[in-house]
Amino acid sequence: MTEAFFQGLGMVLEPSAFFALAVGILCGLVIGIIPGLGGGIGIVLLLPFTFGMDSTSAFALLLGMYAVTMTGDTVTSVMLGIPGTAASQATILDGYPLAKQGQAQRALGAAFACSAFGGLFGALILALSLPLLKPLLRSFTNAELFMLGVLGISMVGALSGKSVFKGLATGALGVLIATIGYSQNEAVPRYFFGTEYLLDGAPLLPIVLGLFALPEMVDLAVRNISIAREGMIRDTGGRELM
Repeated sequence: MTEAFFQGLGMVLEPSAFFALAVGILCGLVIGIIPGLGGGIGIVLLLPFTFGMDSTSAFALLLGMYAVTMTGDTVTSVMLGIPGTAASQATILDGYPLAKQGQAQRALGAAFACSAFGGLFGALILALSLPLLKPLLRSFTNAELFMLGVLGISMVGALSGKSVFKGLATGALGVLIATIGYSQNEAVPRYFFGTEYLLDGAPLLPIVLGLFALPEMVDLAVRNISIAREGMIRDTGGRELM
């Protein structure tokens, strides 16, 4: 395992692979900032450019792009209250109110610092625990997957603050929406109401944008106000980035 790690590290540090990784990071930032795209669509957009590349450079390009989309989506979540991807929905709870108070710099700095630490720490833990987790993951059955779903709904309720019941109800509604389309186990169509478009399931991005982006944009347009309603953006001189 150690030999494979150093061999892979040497391949990544090659000039061609390192350049492809840098380009992927830049593309991931742009794609993450644009609401409604995300890593999956980014891979589709960059995939044609990898046909003439070697496997190491192509993998570095796609991996760099996909990983950084989870960081670039923070910008729209904090500044506009619009999640760039589904993973940045929780950022709106604290980041967007800070932007309204003129502290967008502090919110972005904290989000970027946590994203960098979480990415590096998570990759390290995953690399060390993968040999131990492989047999555990293979033993997962429907019962364990169901309990993971219950845990996810419980986390939604915990993040809802004082409105725990509303959070749990919203999580249950999300589970019902997820049942639209073909069943993965039995290939039986469910709740598509005669619309062939829903046979593939309810698309997540239009739902997220409809819940977060459109109401906020309409509210700003009607009231003719800016995001920072309670003051101008403060110049902290970089002291509150962390």
